[in-house]
Amino acid sequence: MRRHVLRTALALAILTTGGIAFASDGGSLLALSDTVPLLQFPEGITASGHLVYVATLNYADTTHNRIFVFDDNGALVHTIGDKPGQDLVANTAINGLIINKATGDLYAAGNLGGYILRIQNPDSDNPTITIFSTYPAGGGPEDMSFHHAGTLFATDSNLGVLYEIPPGGGPPKLVVGPPSTGAPIDDKGLFASSVVGLSPNGITLSLDERTLYVANTFADSVVALDVSVDGHITGNPRIFAQNFNPDLEEYPTGFDALVLPNTKIGPSASTPLNGPDGLAMDDDGHVWVASNLGDNITELGEDGKSCASSASRRSRRMAC
Repeated sequence: MRRHVLRTALALAILTTGGIAFASDGGSLLALSDTVPLLQFPEGITASGHLVYVATLNYADTTHNRIFVFDDNGALVHTIGDKPGQDLVANTAINGLIINKATGDLYAAGNLGGYILRIQNPDSDNPTITIFSTYPAGGGPEDMSFHHAGTLFATDSNLGVLYEIPPGGGPPKLVVGPPSTGAPIDDKGLFASSVVGLSPNGITLSLDERTLYVANTFADSVVALDVSVDGHITGNPRIFAQNFNPDLEEYPTGFDALVLPNTKIGPSASTPLNGPDGLAMDDDGHVWVASNLGDNITELGEDGKSCASSASRRSRRMAC
């Protein structure tokens, strides 16, 4: 099966990095598995300067996961996971990727391995790969967001909780979750999901770093939490945006519990926030949401309301 990455999808992930401008014309292909054979099930994505990092979440062949480094013309310049000593990348399906702007290090959420990797010198032929943090047994790293103070916020969609990891790495600190988990901050049921692996999912910080946004794919919602100046979650979990739709674009093989008695399969699923997965913050303070159950991308204004996707970017800013 041919796998590809679209420039528009890349722009969603890197609007605040200055790497590639947002494409409003439907986008164009950056990379294809025709020429990069192991570009299978691309999931994690981030960018720094003129380099784009794309990680694979390959459940079909769990020993052939990769992080590909492309330039903004689509040329493959480096591959991480295909050399001796890089098994930590090759053997774990990878979800989120993020660059620590203070150090230039790349961090990868190794979902199957239950760990977060720190990759130093990621744009070289010989990066240094180490385990930055190991999740509790059964945990599933999904996505990450850095605070300027060095705290790494990280989601665990298997156990349904949110962690803080200190600047030096080490065991994650449980911060938000259901009361049954012992988390100091009650999620008020906003991370609830009857399907393991769907919540909490994507994560991003507001421009002033005082609000953390977290996706609940199962509940078609984006949750907001307060963050202190020194980089710690203080609570106040609340719905930032939600648009529940039980319909699905296609049958969710492997996630059968998503099919409800009133679920329809087809175009009726194409509504904003149907299965929010990846989140990104742009330079206007708007949250961009990639919805994998409705197969669309939504822009949310600072009030959580959807911006018109058919309008120009300038008009959307005015409308939001």
